[in-house]
Amino acid sequence: MALVFLLLIANSAIAQPPSWSDWRHGYLGHSRAHAAAERSSAPLVVYFHADWCGWCRKLNTRYLREGEVRSTLSGMQKVELEPEKGASENKLFRQYGGSGFPSFHVLVPASGERPVKLSPFKRSGEWSPARFAQAIREAASGQYNRWAHRLERNGDRDGALKVLEAALEYDSGNAYAFYLQGLIHHKTGHEQRDVASLRRAKAAYERALALDPGHRGSREGLAALRDL
Repeated sequence: MALVFLLLIANSAIAQPPSWSDWRHGYLGHSRAHAAAERSSAPLVVYFHADWCGWCRKLNTRYLREGEVRSTLSGMQKVELEPEKGASENKLFRQYGGSGFPSFHVLVPASGERPVKLSPFKRSGEWSPARFAQAIREAASGQYNRWAHRLERNGDRDGALKVLEAALEYDSGNAYAFYLQGLIHHKTGHEQRDVASLRRAKAAYERALALDPGHRGSREGLAALRDL
């Protein structure tokens, strides 16, 4: 009898949703989280779910409570919403292109990029929590990368470098961010004949190649600096 009681307690604990203590809630919570993320150039996670949804319960218990996923989300703005419990929440759900649950989105509002929808549940099988955490980081860093690329193309190199620093905070394995840092320092060093900038470019290219040995742009950039 005692064993059955302990098993019931254990199963009850496993079935509990993640702690929402560091999440905002509902439509108003979304407005506040979005504004905070835009001010700080931070990523935003928007999660639509429903009480009856079995896949939502699995996302809650297997993924959102897991250590690496929680660590990945810790520096991000986060909001959870239940579209079936409010007209404003349902309207927002539709604006995000929602058509079923769970509906989990990652975006960097300040970047102007469209939200990236993620799910660890695939026809080929379920992702591990570590793979889901990686996908969240990659979604955020991809938005930073595209934002930085636009800034660099428009001549705002300092702004691009700041965005790339933010990108690497969320995904230190972001080879493209290191490459673009190298490219910016390379251009600056070449134009200003600044050896320090060229050395920073070389170091950034090397970091990119350590992560992605086949990265063509970094290989070409490093070859151009071979005599440095």
